Amino acid sequence: MDVRIQPLPFDPAALPGLSERLLVSHYQNNYGGAVKRLNAIRAQLAATPPASTPGFQLNGLKREELIANNSMLLHELYFASLGGHGEPMDPPMALALAASFGSVDRWREEFTAMGKALGGGSGWVLLSFQPREGTLVNQWAADHTHALAGATPLLALDMYEHAYHLDHGAAAGAYVDAFMDNIRWKQVYARYQQAVHAASEPFGATQDEIAGSLLLDVRRAGVFEQATALLPGARWFDPAGVGSWAAELPPDRDVVVYCVYGHEVGRTTAMRLRAAGLNARYLLGGIDAWQAAGRPLEAKPAGEKASA
Repeated sequence: MDVRIQPLPFDPAALPGLSERLLVSHYQNNYGGAVKRLNAIRAQLAATPPASTPGFQLNGLKREELIANNSMLLHELYFASLGGHGEPMDPPMALALAASFGSVDRWREEFTAMGKALGGGSGWVLLSFQPREGTLVNQWAADHTHALAGATPLLALDMYEHAYHLDHGAAAGAYVDAFMDNIRWKQVYARYQQAVHAASEPFGATQDEIAGSLLLDVRRAGVFEQATALLPGARWFDPAGVGSWAAELPPDRDVVVYCVYGHEVGRTTAMRLRAAGLNARYLLGGIDAWQAAGRPLEAKPAGEKASA
Protein backbone atom coordinates (compact mmCIF):
# COMPACT_ATOMS: atom_id res chain seq x y z
CA MET A 1 0.00 0.00 0.00
CA ASP A 2 1.35 3.42 -0.95
CA VAL A 3 2.29 5.85 1.82
CA ARG A 4 0.47 9.17 1.76
CA ILE A 5 1.66 12.73 2.18
CA GLN A 6 0.65 14.06 5.59
CA PRO A 7 -0.83 17.57 5.91
CA LEU A 8 1.23 20.41 7.35
CA PRO A 9 0.49 20.63 11.08
CA PHE A 10 0.65 24.45 11.16
CA ASP A 11 -0.28 27.50 9.12
CA PRO A 12 2.74 28.12 6.82
CA ALA A 13 1.92 31.85 6.74
CA ALA A 14 2.23 32.20 10.51
CA LEU A 15 5.86 31.34 11.35
CA PRO A 16 8.11 34.33 12.09
CA GLY A 17 11.38 34.19 10.16
CA LEU A 18 10.23 31.38 7.85
CA SER A 19 8.17 32.47 4.85
CA GLU A 20 5.10 30.72 3.51
CA ARG A 21 6.87 30.43 0.14
CA LEU A 22 9.80 28.62 1.70
CA LEU A 23 7.72 26.28 3.84
CA VAL A 24 5.29 25.35 1.07
CA SER A 25 8.14 24.69 -1.37
CA HIS A 26 9.94 22.57 1.22
CA TYR A 27 6.75 20.64 1.99
CA GLN A 28 5.60 20.05 -1.56
CA ASN A 29 8.89 19.51 -3.37
CA ASN A 30 11.24 17.96 -0.82
CA TYR A 31 8.95 16.13 1.58
CA GLY A 32 6.36 15.33 -1.10
CA GLY A 33 9.12 14.24 -3.46
CA ALA A 34 10.50 11.83 -0.85
CA VAL A 35 7.08 10.22 -0.41
CA LYS A 36 6.65 9.80 -4.15
CA ARG A 37 10.16 8.36 -4.53
CA LEU A 38 9.54 5.90 -1.72
CA ASN A 39 6.35 4.63 -3.36
CA ALA A 40 8.11 4.26 -6.71
CA ILE A 41 11.07 2.42 -5.18
CA ARG A 42 8.84 0.05 -3.26
CA ALA A 43 6.88 -0.70 -6.42
CA GLN A 44 10.11 -1.53 -8.22
CA LEU A 45 11.29 -3.71 -5.33
CA ALA A 46 8.00 -5.60 -5.35
CA ALA A 47 8.58 -6.43 -9.01
CA THR A 48 12.21 -7.45 -8.46
CA PRO A 49 13.03 -11.14 -7.81
CA PRO A 50 15.63 -10.92 -5.01
CA ALA A 51 17.38 -14.24 -5.63
CA SER A 52 18.04 -13.63 -9.32
CA THR A 53 18.77 -9.90 -9.16
CA PRO A 54 22.46 -8.86 -9.17
CA GLY A 55 23.57 -7.89 -5.71
CA PHE A 56 24.65 -4.39 -6.64
CA GLN A 57 21.24 -3.70 -8.16
CA LEU A 58 19.29 -5.06 -5.20
CA ASN A 59 21.48 -3.26 -2.67
CA GLY A 60 21.19 -0.06 -4.69
CA LEU A 61 17.41 -0.23 -4.54
CA LYS A 62 17.45 -0.96 -0.81
CA ARG A 63 19.82 1.97 -0.22
CA GLU A 64 17.53 4.30 -2.15
CA GLU A 65 14.56 2.94 -0.20
CA LEU A 66 16.35 3.78 3.06
CA ILE A 67 17.18 7.29 1.90
CA ALA A 68 13.63 8.01 0.73
CA ASN A 69 12.06 6.44 3.81
CA ASN A 70 14.20 8.40 6.27
CA SER A 71 13.78 11.58 4.26
CA MET A 72 10.02 11.16 4.55
CA LEU A 73 10.11 10.40 8.28
CA LEU A 74 12.59 13.15 9.19
CA HIS A 75 10.68 15.72 7.16
CA GLU A 76 7.48 14.74 8.97
CA LEU A 77 9.28 15.17 12.29
CA TYR A 78 10.75 18.48 11.12
CA PHE A 79 7.35 19.92 10.27
CA ALA A 80 5.85 18.47 13.47
CA SER A 81 8.59 20.33 15.37
CA LEU A 82 7.43 23.72 14.10
CA GLY A 83 4.52 26.01 14.97
CA GLY A 84 5.29 26.85 18.59
CA HIS A 85 5.39 30.64 18.13
CA GLY A 86 7.86 31.05 20.99
CA GLU A 87 5.99 28.81 23.45
CA PRO A 88 8.00 27.84 26.56
CA MET A 89 8.95 24.24 27.17
CA ASP A 90 7.27 22.30 29.96
CA PRO A 91 9.31 22.09 33.19
CA PRO A 92 9.82 18.30 32.89
CA MET A 93 11.24 18.82 29.39
CA ALA A 94 13.61 21.44 30.74
CA LEU A 95 14.59 19.04 33.53
CA ALA A 96 15.31 16.28 31.01
CA LEU A 97 17.57 18.57 28.99
CA ALA A 98 19.32 19.79 32.13
CA ALA A 99 19.87 16.23 33.36
CA SER A 100 21.45 15.22 30.04
CA PHE A 101 23.34 18.38 29.08
CA GLY A 102 23.88 20.27 32.33
CA SER A 103 21.37 23.00 31.48
CA VAL A 104 18.85 23.98 28.83
CA ASP A 105 21.21 26.72 27.70
CA ARG A 106 24.03 24.21 27.22
CA TRP A 107 21.73 21.98 25.15
CA ARG A 108 20.60 24.94 23.04
CA GLU A 109 24.18 26.11 22.51
CA GLU A 110 25.29 22.69 21.24
CA PHE A 111 22.20 22.08 19.09
CA THR A 112 22.36 25.46 17.36
CA ALA A 113 26.14 25.27 16.90
CA MET A 114 25.76 21.88 15.22
CA GLY A 115 23.15 23.31 12.87
CA LYS A 116 25.23 26.34 11.99
CA ALA A 117 28.25 24.11 11.41
CA LEU A 118 26.25 22.30 8.71
CA GLY A 119 25.49 25.57 6.90
CA GLY A 120 26.62 25.34 3.30
CA GLY A 121 26.64 21.57 3.54
CA SER A 122 23.79 19.19 4.17
CA GLY A 123 22.36 17.02 6.88
CA TRP A 124 20.21 16.98 9.97
CA VAL A 125 20.56 17.82 13.64
CA LEU A 126 18.39 15.59 15.82
CA LEU A 127 17.50 15.67 19.49
CA SER A 128 16.99 12.00 20.30
CA PHE A 129 16.11 9.91 23.33
CA GLN A 130 18.66 7.17 23.89
CA PRO A 131 17.07 4.41 26.03
CA ARG A 132 20.33 2.55 26.69
CA GLU A 133 21.21 5.29 29.19
CA GLY A 134 17.89 7.07 29.57
CA THR A 135 19.40 10.27 28.20
CA LEU A 136 18.83 12.86 25.52
CA VAL A 137 21.53 13.37 22.89
CA ASN A 138 22.11 15.76 20.02
CA GLN A 139 22.86 13.70 16.94
CA TRP A 140 24.49 14.64 13.65
CA ALA A 141 23.00 12.90 10.63
CA ALA A 142 23.72 13.08 6.91
CA ASP A 143 22.33 11.64 3.68
CA HIS A 144 19.10 10.61 5.46
CA THR A 145 20.81 7.35 6.43
CA HIS A 146 22.53 7.99 9.74
CA ALA A 147 20.71 7.11 12.93
CA LEU A 148 21.68 6.35 16.49
CA ALA A 149 20.76 2.69 16.90
CA GLY A 150 17.81 2.22 19.23
CA ALA A 151 17.24 5.96 19.71
CA THR A 152 14.02 7.84 19.06
CA PRO A 153 14.31 11.25 17.35
CA LEU A 154 12.19 13.92 19.08
CA LEU A 155 13.20 17.13 17.30
CA ALA A 156 14.62 17.53 13.79
CA LEU A 157 16.43 20.48 12.23
CA ASP A 158 16.79 20.17 8.45
CA MET A 159 20.09 21.71 7.33
CA TYR A 160 19.85 20.93 3.63
CA GLU A 161 19.91 24.18 1.65
CA HIS A 162 16.35 23.64 0.44
CA ALA A 163 15.20 24.29 4.02
CA TYR A 164 16.46 27.89 4.11
CA HIS A 165 17.94 29.17 0.83
CA LEU A 166 14.77 30.86 -0.50
CA ASP A 167 14.57 33.03 2.63
CA HIS A 168 18.11 33.33 3.89
CA GLY A 169 20.43 32.58 1.01
CA ALA A 170 23.76 31.46 2.44
CA ALA A 171 22.93 32.85 5.90
CA ALA A 172 22.24 29.47 7.46
CA GLY A 173 22.72 30.84 10.98
CA ALA A 174 19.72 33.15 10.64
CA TYR A 175 17.59 30.19 9.59
CA VAL A 176 18.73 28.15 12.59
CA ASP A 177 17.78 31.01 14.91
CA ALA A 178 14.35 31.27 13.25
CA PHE A 179 13.83 27.52 13.65
CA MET A 180 14.68 27.67 17.36
CA ASP A 181 12.14 30.46 17.87
CA ASN A 182 9.39 28.35 16.29
CA ILE A 183 9.86 25.00 18.07
CA ARG A 184 6.57 23.44 19.15
CA TRP A 185 7.73 22.27 22.54
CA LYS A 186 4.46 20.67 23.62
CA GLN A 187 4.77 18.18 20.77
CA VAL A 188 8.46 17.55 21.49
CA TYR A 189 7.59 16.86 25.11
CA ALA A 190 4.73 14.53 24.11
CA ARG A 191 7.11 12.53 21.92
CA TYR A 192 9.62 12.43 24.77
CA GLN A 193 6.98 11.09 27.17
CA GLN A 194 5.95 8.41 24.68
CA ALA A 195 9.54 7.30 24.08
CA VAL A 196 10.35 7.15 27.79
CA HIS A 197 7.22 5.22 28.69
CA ALA A 198 7.79 2.67 25.92
CA ALA A 199 11.40 2.05 26.95
CA SER A 200 10.90 1.94 30.72
CA GLU A 201 7.92 -0.39 31.12
CA PRO A 202 10.01 -3.39 32.28
CA PHE A 203 11.47 -1.43 35.20
CA GLY A 204 8.29 -0.53 37.11
CA ALA A 205 7.87 -1.64 40.74
CA THR A 206 4.52 -2.03 42.46
CA GLN A 207 3.88 -0.69 45.94
CA ASP A 208 4.27 -4.20 47.35
CA GLU A 209 7.65 -4.75 45.72
CA ILE A 210 9.70 -1.97 47.30
CA ALA A 211 10.33 -3.45 50.77
CA GLY A 212 14.03 -3.55 51.55
CA SER A 213 14.96 -1.24 48.68
CA LEU A 214 16.81 2.02 48.96
CA LEU A 215 14.07 4.60 48.37
CA LEU A 216 14.93 7.79 46.51
CA ASP A 217 12.52 10.68 46.14
CA VAL A 218 13.35 12.24 42.75
CA ARG A 219 10.59 14.78 42.40
CA ARG A 220 11.67 17.94 40.60
CA ALA A 221 13.37 20.45 42.90
CA GLY A 222 10.53 22.97 42.61
CA VAL A 223 7.94 20.28 43.35
CA PHE A 224 9.85 18.85 46.32
CA GLU A 225 10.32 22.31 47.78
CA GLN A 226 6.53 22.63 48.06
CA ALA A 227 6.03 19.08 49.35
CA THR A 228 5.29 18.29 52.98
CA ALA A 229 5.78 14.52 53.05
CA LEU A 230 7.73 11.66 51.50
CA LEU A 231 7.75 7.87 51.63
CA PRO A 232 9.03 6.43 54.93
CA GLY A 233 12.80 6.10 54.85
CA ALA A 234 13.22 7.94 51.54
CA ARG A 235 15.83 10.59 50.78
CA TRP A 236 15.47 13.29 48.19
CA PHE A 237 17.92 13.42 45.29
CA ASP A 238 17.72 16.09 42.61
CA PRO A 239 16.94 14.25 39.35
CA ALA A 240 18.72 16.94 37.34
CA GLY A 241 21.98 15.92 39.03
CA VAL A 242 21.69 12.15 38.66
CA GLY A 243 24.94 12.04 36.71
CA SER A 244 26.75 13.40 39.77
CA TRP A 245 25.22 11.44 42.63
CA ALA A 246 24.61 8.05 41.01
CA ALA A 247 28.16 6.89 41.76
CA GLU A 248 27.65 7.50 45.48
CA LEU A 249 24.85 4.96 45.84
CA PRO A 250 25.72 1.50 47.23
CA PRO A 251 26.09 -0.93 44.31
CA ASP A 252 24.73 -3.89 46.30
CA ARG A 253 21.33 -2.39 47.14
CA ASP A 254 18.14 -2.55 45.13
CA VAL A 255 17.00 0.99 44.40
CA VAL A 256 13.49 2.31 43.84
CA VAL A 257 12.95 5.90 42.79
CA TYR A 258 9.67 7.76 42.75
CA CYS A 259 8.38 11.04 41.39
CA VAL A 260 4.87 12.50 41.58
CA TYR A 261 2.94 10.23 39.21
CA GLY A 262 5.48 7.66 37.99
CA HIS A 263 5.96 9.39 34.66
CA GLU A 264 9.16 10.33 32.84
CA VAL A 265 11.07 11.94 35.74
CA GLY A 266 11.17 8.77 37.82
CA ARG A 267 11.42 6.51 34.79
CA THR A 268 14.42 8.20 33.20
CA THR A 269 16.18 8.49 36.57
CA ALA A 270 15.79 4.73 37.04
CA MET A 271 17.08 4.11 33.51
CA ARG A 272 20.15 6.28 34.12
CA LEU A 273 20.87 4.48 37.39
CA ARG A 274 20.56 1.12 35.64
CA ALA A 275 23.04 2.31 33.01
CA ALA A 276 25.41 3.09 35.92
CA GLY A 277 25.20 -0.54 37.03
CA LEU A 278 22.54 -0.28 39.75
CA ASN A 279 19.45 -2.48 40.03
CA ALA A 280 17.09 0.48 39.92
CA ARG A 281 13.35 0.60 39.32
CA TYR A 282 10.69 3.29 39.52
CA LEU A 283 7.53 3.23 41.64
CA LEU A 284 4.44 2.75 39.51
CA GLY A 285 2.05 5.66 40.04
CA GLY A 286 4.57 7.62 42.08
CA ILE A 287 3.83 9.14 45.46
CA ASP A 288 0.38 10.18 44.25
CA ALA A 289 -0.78 6.58 43.83
CA TRP A 290 0.94 5.61 47.08
CA GLN A 291 -1.01 8.24 48.98
CA ALA A 292 -4.27 7.41 47.18
CA ALA A 293 -3.86 3.80 48.35
CA GLY A 294 -3.75 4.98 51.97
CA ARG A 295 -0.12 4.00 52.44
CA PRO A 296 1.87 5.73 55.17
CA LEU A 297 3.93 8.86 54.61
CA GLU A 298 6.33 10.70 56.87
CA ALA A 299 6.78 14.43 57.26
CA LYS A 300 9.52 16.02 55.24
CA PRO A 301 12.37 17.01 57.57
CA ALA A 302 12.56 20.75 58.13
CA GLY A 303 15.11 22.34 55.81
CA GLU A 304 15.56 19.16 53.77
CA LYS A 305 18.20 19.84 51.13
CA ALA A 306 19.27 18.07 47.99
CA SER A 307 21.30 14.94 48.49
CA ALA A 308 24.39 14.90 46.33
